[in-house]
Amino acid sequence: FQIYLYFSLTGCVTCLDHDEHYILTFPNGYGRQVNVLIVIFIFNALSILTVPWIELGGECSINCSKTGYNASIVFHTKPFYGGKKHRITAEIFSPNDKKPFCSIEGEWNGVMYAKYSTGENAVFIDTKKMPTIKKKVRKLEDQDDFESRCLWKDVTYNLKIRDIDAATAAKH
Repeated sequence: FQIYLYFSLTGCVTCLDHDEHYILTFPNGYGRQVNVLIVIFIFNALSILTVPWIELGGECSINCSKTGYNASIVFHTKPFYGGKKHRITAEIFSPNDKKPFCSIEGEWNGVMYAKYSTGENAVFIDTKKMPTIKKKVRKLEDQDDFESRCLWKDVTYNLKIRDIDAATAAKH
């Protein structure tokens, strides 16, 4: 089975040191689980569900209006037979260019490799070696009523203490 989440959102990442704003779109999300049918001898059959996983899929873009640089990104979903999960390809373009100066492929949650138009090949990023950076979030008392943590604080609290009924009530 699969659950499909379609995101028609855009985000903005600001690079303060350069006063650059990058507008980006997001991939779709899929909750997947495969039902494997195993035939035992001739008459008996056994059905086993695999471990579910979340998969990203679809096309995204990143654009900077100040510099004109842009990127096209594709999150590839795993084919039904064979193939790998978490694959990604991307092309990065200079302003007004139709040919990418850099092509990227690999796994979005692992190692991605870059191939530059100069012929150079290199590791673009290894997400497994990146340090985890703790989020910086303002204290609840400093947040407006409709900021995410403030808005959902009662739901979060009740989920932590495993009171599903209170968490559900807090959503309304």
